[in-house]
Amino acid sequence: MLGLRIMLLISLMRKNDMMNMETISLDQVRLVTTKLLSTKFNLPSLSNQSIARPRLMEKMDGGLRQGSLLTLVCAPAGYGKTTLVCEWIQHIKDIQEGEKPSSSEVRFPRQYTWLTLDQSDNDLGRFLAYFVAALQQIHSRAGEGVVESLQTPRPPNPHTLATWLINDLADLPHRFILVLDDFHLISAQSILDFLSFFIDHQPDQICLVIVSRGDPDLPLARMRARGQMIELRQEELSFTLQEVDLFLKKTLSFNLTENQSATLADRTEGWIAGLQLAALSMRNMADISSFIENFSGGNMHIADFLTDEVLGQQAAAVQTFLLRTSILRQLSAPLCGVVSGDDSSQEILDKLMEENLFLIPLDPDREWYRYHELFADLLRKRLHQKHPELIAELHHRASKWYQENEMFDHATEHALAGKDFEQAAELITWLGESLMKRGEFNTLLRWIEALPREVRLSHPILQVYNGLGLFMCGKPPDSAEIEMEDIHSPNELANIEGELDSFKGVQALMRGDFLESIRLSGNALQSLALDKTFFRSLAADSLGMAYTLQGDSQAATKAFQQVVHMSEQSDNVMMAIGALSNLAGLLVLQGKLREAADAYQRVIKIAAERLGNRSQLTGKALLGLGLLAREWNDLEGALTYYEDAAEMFSSSVEIGLPIVYLSLAMVKQNQGDDIAAQEFLDQAYQFSQASTSTLLDDKLTEETQARFWITQGKSELAQEWLRSKGYLEPSFTDRLQPGDQRNISKVLTDQNVFLTLARLYLSEAQPDRALEIIEPMLEIYNEKGHIRRVIEILGLKALALQQQENTHAALHVLNQALTLAKPEGYRRTFLDEGESMAQLLYAAAAEGMHPTYTGSLLAAFSEEAPKTDPSAQVLDASEKLVEPLSQRELEVLGLIAEGLSNQEISQRLHITLSTVKGHTTQIYGKLNVNNRVQAVARARSLGLIPII
Repeated sequence: MLGLRIMLLISLMRKNDMMNMETISLDQVRLVTTKLLSTKFNLPSLSNQSIARPRLMEKMDGGLRQGSLLTLVCAPAGYGKTTLVCEWIQHIKDIQEGEKPSSSEVRFPRQYTWLTLDQSDNDLGRFLAYFVAALQQIHSRAGEGVVESLQTPRPPNPHTLATWLINDLADLPHRFILVLDDFHLISAQSILDFLSFFIDHQPDQICLVIVSRGDPDLPLARMRARGQMIELRQEELSFTLQEVDLFLKKTLSFNLTENQSATLADRTEGWIAGLQLAALSMRNMADISSFIENFSGGNMHIADFLTDEVLGQQAAAVQTFLLRTSILRQLSAPLCGVVSGDDSSQEILDKLMEENLFLIPLDPDREWYRYHELFADLLRKRLHQKHPELIAELHHRASKWYQENEMFDHATEHALAGKDFEQAAELITWLGESLMKRGEFNTLLRWIEALPREVRLSHPILQVYNGLGLFMCGKPPDSAEIEMEDIHSPNELANIEGELDSFKGVQALMRGDFLESIRLSGNALQSLALDKTFFRSLAADSLGMAYTLQGDSQAATKAFQQVVHMSEQSDNVMMAIGALSNLAGLLVLQGKLREAADAYQRVIKIAAERLGNRSQLTGKALLGLGLLAREWNDLEGALTYYEDAAEMFSSSVEIGLPIVYLSLAMVKQNQGDDIAAQEFLDQAYQFSQASTSTLLDDKLTEETQARFWITQGKSELAQEWLRSKGYLEPSFTDRLQPGDQRNISKVLTDQNVFLTLARLYLSEAQPDRALEIIEPMLEIYNEKGHIRRVIEILGLKALALQQQENTHAALHVLNQALTLAKPEGYRRTFLDEGESMAQLLYAAAAEGMHPTYTGSLLAAFSEEAPKTDPSAQVLDASEKLVEPLSQRELEVLGLIAEGLSNQEISQRLHITLSTVKGHTTQIYGKLNVNNRVQAVARARSLGLIPII
């Protein structure tokens, strides 16, 4: 069972495979990266018309002094949020410059990093690419493994990614400010989950500032209640009467009366953008008094009114330029020239900057700009009102320019905005693989969803992208079915045959249909073009995993070697490092334990060098080392490896974490702690139930429980489970019809179950029936070259022969097992079989068989802690309890095991809450436990409740 478990971990946890360690030069493997816009990291320039706001500076400084986790600057558009934060950073710089170099106490952060978000960042992959790049301006190696980890078919979950980043930043010597501007554009749940976890656990070095138009969906209430957050909102950001007066004096070339300033402050309610628009409107106005008296209403009404006034003062060419370029999120003279049709775009941009007309430079050289969001919104609104017929053409021009300048993501966004769906589909078709390599599945799904159905059907590869994207975003395999029935042209389907087979091969693998996965993945590799590295890697990866799970290590090796080649072609270090773990897993299956240990250690070393100290791939290697430590009977060492692996897989509901808990359960059982073993097994069951991507983890958990029951002398429980799953009928012999490859495949898929069945027969003294299973399985695994499994099965065969009182044959078979096991130092494979194996080993020692090795095994047997209370092997459940549980208590216990709260149990059973609490107290007392987890574990170990 352990051989299959480790291969399931290695193969299924994250689909990254490679085989030949000796031929790979990972130093030459480059990381796949997203092309980032450097302007998003620039601190926006401050206007020379900005005014000092000491009251707000003091409040933000106070947040630093008290160690707040978050400073939230939240208000509608036009309240000077970004300007305020820029002024505060400059204020911090001024303070730092005034500090003495010898000062031992640093009151304020010494560095800052800035990230301006936009709508295209609403995807975890792209957000993290920018987020990590921003942090790397502070710490050059921060998050080295985070973005690269997204280059796998199933990237780690947001909490794991956040943990890696937090660990990278925890040892920085100084505090720094991290600003996330325009956060209101982020709504993806995966990003919010990531940032929530990041904020909750962020080290003291980080001073996070979020600038947003609305409250982000983060744990604000909890931080507010704990005093961990500073908030600046509309009321505080609004200009006071004094600030209004200072602003107008700085902005206007003439002075207003005190009453006029007060009127403007009252009408705008301190709204900074409204005041700026008013100041622009009054520059060339003759009758200032009438203008001030005549406008009123809410902010947007004032904005509409004032925008008319501002635009009315511009030349016709400038008005046209403003309206046409309002569709752009970022502006440059060449881009604006193409979109507006005006050759004097640079001159216009210079004039807008000179007049302070809501234009914000994005880089020191002033090659890129953006409009103030409020102003851009108003311009776009005016464009829709006056020239709706131009909008599609303007987006078309922008898309074409971005394509010509190889900024294809922006080209796609504009093609979709301009409803040029055919062009957008062409771009998505071309970009799809690169987006998947970068882990930007949400962006890909959003783009595809924006296309009309007929367009999607005319580009069938988009159906594959959509299905794969849904699957990679954690949807169950069956929810990602591809809509192909309405695609009319057979040629269109023929053109994507390889991609389609690659995707279906993954689906078949996750369903546990390994033969079908082998067929489909093999077909994909035959038909896919060589430059289709993502899909070829996916197909070869699935093929290698399916062959591994089928027991064909030679074919798996060949498939993994293909993945090696493709990982080099696609410069994917994650795929390369992940493949080293798979190689180590194959070595375990082949019985080469010491070589496997070296391979796992190499994975950890390379992963640390290339991806940082925390990586899910490191977790896989640690789990492998734990398995080897347990096999060598280093139980404490195994626990350490498993606990470290659990930390790597923390917050994951993928197959990795259930296997960690199953492995911990095995060690605890070896140590004689059945209660702790059952608790870990229950945790594995909970996590496997939470995972929807595969049923294999559920199956492994149930198989492990059945093995525990047999070891603990509860054979009737194991037998009932085997019967409920249909493994008792037909007989094993009937399943192995000659030449029926699918039946043999089923046996290999269910190898753990059938070896459990063999152990059940041995526990019931039915050696003949056990040998009916053992003999054909031994033949299969000898042929496959799976020495680790061969050693295990030879041990079971020797026990069966001993039960038949054929000691001579039993010792002959045991000698075969010992001969194979001795060079690699196997221990637990023999120790786990219990007293019967010890007796057989005594007989082997008497015959002088491998005396040193046999003696070490017998010494280990003598040191074994008793696995159960001796009385537990002869007493039934009711006799082991101080007092049997009543029928109602058993009902309550069953609902506790389902995870129901006391209130939910009360509603389900139609009894009062106090009655439920009374039953719970009685249950704890009778089971001699203190909490729910212990109660469920104890009850399952006694067979009072099933695992399923």
